Parts: sequence; structure tokens; C-alpha cells
Amino acid sequence: MKKHNLLFLFALTFLLVPTNTPVMAAKYSASEAKKVRTFQKSYHRLSQKNYDRISLFAVQPNFGIPFSAGVLDPDYIKTSIAYVNYYRSLVGLPDDANYANDNVNAQLGAAALASVNAEQNLRAHGLQSYAKPGYISDTDWDTAENTTLGNINFSESTSGTTAGEIVTDLIREDNNIAGSGNIGHRGMILSTRATRMGIGAAYGTENNVLYSVEHGLFADDILRQPVKSRIVYPAAGVFPYELVGGKTPWSYSTTERISGQPKIYITDLTTKKKRQATQVRNFGTALYGDGYTTTITYRPGKTKLINTHKYHVQIGKHYSYSFRFFRQNSTLKNKQIVKHRK
Repeated sequence: MKKHNLLFLFALTFLLVPTNTPVMAAKYSASEAKKVRTFQKSYHRLSQKNYDRISLFAVQPNFGIPFSAGVLDPDYIKTSIAYVNYYRSLVGLPDDANYANDNVNAQLGAAALASVNAEQNLRAHGLQSYAKPGYISDTDWDTAENTTLGNINFSESTSGTTAGEIVTDLIREDNNIAGSGNIGHRGMILSTRATRMGIGAAYGTENNVLYSVEHGLFADDILRQPVKSRIVYPAAGVFPYELVGGKTPWSYSTTERISGQPKIYITDLTTKKKRQATQVRNFGTALYGDGYTTTITYRPGKTKLINTHKYHVQIGKHYSYSFRFFRQNSTLKNKQIVKHRK
């Protein structure tokens, strides 16, 4: 499956290389194991159902007169939001709600992108320079211009996709057309001010592109006080091994104003090896307005990322924290947990 996604910057806006050499195994503390099992259970409950051009919809779109944006399968929407909220839980954020009207508006955005077979670039946001088809009303087009300012994902596949693949692609930021290190999509999903999100999706009329929209830009949320003063990715505590690697940037978002690019060091506490992070970028407030004054992204550089290992991250003089990797698509065994001596 070929995917691309992007976030409109003007809204308030590695490969995990398997190693053949032996690695040091590490065990989880009792508290870590409890958190891991909670997350694994949540992940295992998420649907892996594949959706194609037919099964994606309860009501197929009609690109003509009378125009219809279509209606997504309710389970697809439910699963999309479930993935969003699973990822929010990893960083300690409350769930986003999902309302019917927000889905209707997001679906108008996705259908509008599909109607013009939007190219996979920044112009898709806000439908910039695209001419409105005659069968779409001015009101619906205005709504679509607004909802496409949020998260957009482009997915190409002849066999369909799962709801989880779309959301995961956005949270990992492996394919952000807006540029290397940009985490605008992640910022919207992990917004500390967001309370709700609408979901839309539609296939292009003349291509095999699935246009997905996460409608999450709401004036009342943007004016809301953030519920946390910082978000780190990978999150503190325990974090899924499957959500790092490849081209995935790591990130630190904070209400603190930070100028320049701080030196960032990552220490594998299991092997005692310390490495300096690379490709450090300070986006300031340029990304989605999720309540932060500064967003910094970086790569782990030469740090070997190994499941079960514990890492310490030092972000200049501003913040430090630790986390341990676990596999979300697995089940933690008792032998992987440290036994306390009597």
C-alpha cells in the first residue's frame, strides 16, 4: 500500500533495522507490566477489518446530480476513533468524542477531494485552486474547504485498507508531504485541547486514491486551555515498539518557549550506551495549535531501538524522561517480569 499524508501549515497549526547480533534482554517491573498489559488489551480489541470501495460505505457517494457525499460504514468510523483514542491513551490524554454532524462535514471534505481527484500535495488542504464541480453546492464546498484544513491522508491500494492503517500512518508521520520532521498530524491527534473529531473517506472518481479526512479543527477547542503542559513521543513510562523506526520522527511539545535547537541525548539504560539525537528541528508554534508554545522534533540517530529496553531522553536543560518499549501486538508473559525477592 502506498500512502501519503500532510497537514496544512497555515491552520493554527532508521528503519528499525533488525539486528542479527545478540541483544541484552530486559525485564519489566511490576508497574510497567501492569501498564503494558492494559495497553495490549486495548490494542487487541481494535478491529483489523479491511475495507474496500464497496464495504467502506453504508451509502455510496454519488458524484453527479443529485450529489451525495456518501455515508461511511458506522463500524469504520467507530474503529477510526478507537485508534485515535488508543493513541491518546498512550500519552495520558482523555478520549476524543465523535458526533454525527462532524462526520457529515468530514465526509463532505473527503468527497470533495475525491470529486476533483486532488493531487497528493499541500494544495489539497482547503482545496486550494481547485474548481468546484457544478453538482456540488456552494454551501457544501465551503464546508469541504474548512474540513480539509485538518488531517488528510492519501492511500493507494487495490485491495482496500483498515481504519487503523490510516490513523497509524498519521500518528507515525512517516509520509508527511509537508516536510521531514513535521508532526502536524500527530499534533492534531494528540492535541491537549481537542475534545472531538469527525471522520470522512472517499475514493477518487478517476484514480484509486482513498482520501481520508480527520476533521479536528474547531474554534471552541482551539480556545480551550490545554489539559497537559507537554507531550513527548515516545511517551514516558512504556511505549509500543511498533510506533517508532523507519522515518518516524520523535517529538517534544511544550508550553515553554524554547529558542534554537537544544542538544538531545538518548541513553539505552539497558546497555548503558548514550547517543546524540540527529535532525533536531524547532517548529515553534508553526504546527497545529494544540496548546503549545514550542514543538521540537528529532531522530534517534545511531541509537539502536530494541524491544524491552529502557531509554532515557534528555532534551537540553528543558526536560528529561524515561520509557521502555513493548510490543502492542503481543501478550506479556510472566517470565518477562522481574520477580521480587521475599
